[in-house]
Amino acid sequence: MPAIRARIRKIHSVSRWLICFVIAILGLGARLMSSLKPGKDFTGVGVGAFIFDEHGRVLLLKRSSSARTAPGAWARPGGAVDFGESCEAALAREIREETNLEIAEPQLLDVTSEPSGGSHWVSIGYTAELAPGCHAEDAKNMEPAKHDDIGFFDLEALPTPLADFTANAIPALRAMR
Repeated sequence: MPAIRARIRKIHSVSRWLICFVIAILGLGARLMSSLKPGKDFTGVGVGAFIFDEHGRVLLLKRSSSARTAPGAWARPGGAVDFGESCEAALAREIREETNLEIAEPQLLDVTSEPSGGSHWVSIGYTAELAPGCHAEDAKNMEPAKHDDIGFFDLEALPTPLADFTANAIPALRAMR
């Protein structure tokens, strides 16, 4: 009997050590994962939309000169999809955060993979109309540290330069309209 008890104590000791080890590894993994950046440390997923006003003009934001990607270029509004968030929910959230606008009926336009300059994003592009009761004059630059300007433009008179992920979607946009 004493040999069995000693063996059980040894198993319990190893089990406690193993449980502590697993908890420590999980804690380290959580800290490590929280420091990783989408698009830099792993492929990021982004969404963006060409939003049309009641006059058929498209909304663009001018990225600040300190932007990580496409500094100083005009781009469709959008951003990263958060873990557990649907693409459409991320799109509505990003547009609200960046422009103060609500959208209606987003339609899939394109999907692109853009590995360049030490980053890699998969970009899901949409088109959308302004939500009922929402107007072009409601658009505001809600993130002045990230964007220098905001405006609606005729599709045939877009400002330059355009961010690659925006410029690459223009042919599909023109074909759709």
